[in-house]
Formats: sequence, structure tokens, C-alpha cells
Amino acid sequence: MGRTLEGVLEGYLTALKYERRVSSHTLIAYRRDLQRWIAHCRRVGIDRWNGLDEGAIRQYVGERRREGISARTLQRELSALRSLFDYLLKHRLVEDNPARRVRPPKSLRSLPETLSVDETSALLNEAPKSVLEIRDRAMWELFYSSGLRLGELVALDVTDLDLSEAMLRVRGGKGGKDRILPVGRLAREAIEAWLKVRASWVAMDESALFVNRRGKRMTGRGVQLRLS
Repeated sequence: MGRTLEGVLEGYLTALKYERRVSSHTLIAYRRDLQRWIAHCRRVGIDRWNGLDEGAIRQYVGERRREGISARTLQRELSALRSLFDYLLKHRLVEDNPARRVRPPKSLRSLPETLSVDETSALLNEAPKSVLEIRDRAMWELFYSSGLRLGELVALDVTDLDLSEAMLRVRGGKGGKDRILPVGRLAREAIEAWLKVRASWVAMDESALFVNRRGKRMTGRGVQLRLS
């Protein structure tokens, strides 16, 4: 195994490929991140991995932050370095793992985008002009009325609805538990309108309440694209 920065890196990537059998995508990502560490080592006069100490790692993180690099990217780069040093420890090329003493910057959690009251009203009050919009109207009204999660909405079957009782059953929701939710009047009316035209779309033996143009169950991504 070569002891140079590059030589050790190649040995490590080979071990990832053949011993841990990581994907080619992961190998490319590790190579890219660790080559950035090598470039930093060169700038500060380090030519062996055992010369990269906690101070040099913090310096790199600080430089990247000032460049505007996101906390998530730096978390990933530090993770790659920690993994490399674990490999070096295993092969007794270093005595400790300084990367484990450097905490990555925290990512700021952004709040999800929400519709304003006016936007919601405009969305729900627009009269449907096609079968597609009849379906969409039923989805939006049900979302709004029952407080469903996206995954729960697309998982609904026709048999989960009891419109006479204005109720629906959510199967295997959060925590894997079933629960019963109310269906508001406007949602019930929108669903009834959709059920009248659903038969012209639905594929044979498809049980989903909401289906796409091919007659198959809607996906979460499909719902998101329609809402956008």
C-alpha cells in the first residue's frame, strides 16, 4: 500500500469497492470529497495522512464555510474523512482519528412551504374543467378536510371510504396503526364527483381511490407535480 496521500486513498477506495462492495456512485463521491482533503493538505504543507491533525481539519471546515459551502456538504466531507481514518487505524498507519473530534456544522432546518389562506381558497374554489381536475379537486379537498399525509392519500383504496358515514379508514398510518378520519361535506361532494368519472380511467383490478392517466395508483411524486 502506498504511503503517500494519493496512494493511501487508492488503497482505501479499492477496499471499499472489493471488501465493502459499495456502489460506483458512492466511490465517486468518496473520491471527490477526499481529493478535496488532499488539496487542503498540499496547501498547508502536509504530505502524509498522519500529519493531518484536528487543527488542520478545523481550518479546512472554516475555509469551506466562508466559501458558502452548505453544512450538509461539510457533514458529508467530514464523514468521508472519518471513514478514511478508521481504515488507516485498522492498518496501523495512524494512531488516532482526529476527524472524530471535529463536530460538523449543524444544518438549519427550513420550514416547509405552505399555501396562504388566499392561495388555498383559490385552489379549492376553482371549478374543475376536466376529468383530471375533478380528480385533483377531490384530492385537495380530502387533504384539507382530513389532514392526511401524502403517503396516506395515495395509499387509499375505494373500499377505505364510507361516504354515507362521512368517514375514511387510514390503513397502516404513522406507527403502523389504522385510524378513522372524518370527511368534510365539500370533500365528500368532490369525491362523489370523482367516483362518477373514475370508472372511465381506472385499470382492471385497480383498487386505488386516486389513479393516474394510465389508470394506476397515483404516486406521491405525481400528486406533488399536480399541486405544483
